Amino acid sequence: AKAAAAAFATVSTAVTGAAAAAVTVGMNFESAMSNVAAISGATGDELQLLSDTAKEMGATTQFSATQAADALSYMALAGWDAQQSVDALPGVLNLAAASGMELANASDMVTDYLSAFGMSCEDSTYFADMLAYAQGNANTTAAALGESFKNCASNMAAAGQDVETTTALLSMMANQGLKGSEAGTALAAVMRDLTSKMEDGAIKIGETSVAVQDTNGNYRDLTDILLDVEAATNGMGDAEKATALASTFTADSIKGLNMILNAGVDQAADFEAQLRNSTGTAENMAKTMNDNLKGRLTELGSALEGVGIQAYEAMEGGLKVGVESAIESVGELSDEMS
Repeated sequence: AKAAAAAFATVSTAVTGAAAAAVTVGMNFESAMSNVAAISGATGDELQLLSDTAKEMGATTQFSATQAADALSYMALAGWDAQQSVDALPGVLNLAAASGMELANASDMVTDYLSAFGMSCEDSTYFADMLAYAQGNANTTAAALGESFKNCASNMAAAGQDVETTTALLSMMANQGLKGSEAGTALAAVMRDLTSKMEDGAIKIGETSVAVQDTNGNYRDLTDILLDVEAATNGMGDAEKATALASTFTADSIKGLNMILNAGVDQAADFEAQLRNSTGTAENMAKTMNDNLKGRLTELGSALEGVGIQAYEAMEGGLKVGVESAIESVGELSDEMS
């Protein structure tokens, strides 16, 4: 009898602990989805689609359903509708896994800079692949590129430069040791100086005229402009080259420019082409990085959270009725005491 009682007590404790854990994860997920609903305005079938997708990602990836819901909230802040967010979520998950970024931060970065470069939510997977490729093939990280974008994305986009050109040039600077916000500031300054010193659509480097605009009055690709700048300085001595560049570029842009020239503008052009053909990189990197025991345990934890959410949803109605009853009782007790 004593043994049976002890066994029963152990089982009861385990069941109670499991129930408490289910309530905790269930409440956290429910709260995260309430945040998504409040921001997005999604209701009914749309909200159910978002919730089901977050649960699916929690059950099949290293990220929990609650983390997936947090990522969806950033997409909602960007004005994406339910279907757009659902389509974009796997790419964002792959970027976070491949880069080591927090999922919510990865989602925030993707939504911010897709908008800054005039790209759409349909480009999110491609954007994730490109950033993952840059991290894997240059001396930088996706997070560091995000810091760089803060200081240059809007200005580069306004000058007709796309994200591939921008990322390739930032990667060349990173290979020379200039990274993060400082690199973004330097690249924006290069574009600013080209614009401010331009006359009749061109700048002068020594005796050479370098076109900044094309025949339609649009900016040329910055990599192409810098290839011409590099060619114009070929054969110059150090002092002559410095003087020729100083006629266009100022102190806050020359450092970044010299680093790009040192890396080789042709290398930047090659890297830009590689970025444009990086499809599938984020997913492949994520799989490789999680192909180990730690990755499997993380996936197990996410799957267990999914089980906890299911258990919570089975108990949710009774729990809420109980809480409402308790609130009424406390109110009645308060009235009696007063």
